[in-house]
Amino acid sequence: MNNMKIIYFCLFAFLIVLIGLTLLKIKHQGEFQQKTVLAKETHQGLVKLMYDLSKAHKNTIRGVKPDGQWHHRIAFYQTGQGLVTYLLKDGRLLRLNANKNLLIADSIADLSFRRQPQAPDILEVRIVAQKDVSLISNFKIRLRL
Repeated sequence: MNNMKIIYFCLFAFLIVLIGLTLLKIKHQGEFQQKTVLAKETHQGLVKLMYDLSKAHKNTIRGVKPDGQWHHRIAFYQTGQGLVTYLLKDGRLLRLNANKNLLIADSIADLSFRRQPQAPDILEVRIVAQKDVSLISNFKIRLRL
């Protein structure tokens, strides 16, 4: 009788471990899918932002002084479009200018820019996408002189 109890206990423990591992795998698959969606949103925003910033001149940047501090909006003049502003409002990355306002990306928790005093032509950008899980992207771009 003792041997049967040991066998039942081992089978029960094996089933509990198996169920736990299955649930863990399902959780990780869900997180992976969420991160994939966030990566697509972040990519959408970064493509447009990087394209616009690659055309920006150092002396047209507004709102991001070369003081080493993180700032949460950036504005710059772009030929043919006037003042272009990127900012975060209610979890949405927006691109504003005189001609039109665009929703660039959704599910964005933070958007930050900074320039260092010793290298004011280098703009650092940090974007955090978040929806149950978070995804952080950082890049630096050299501004035109």
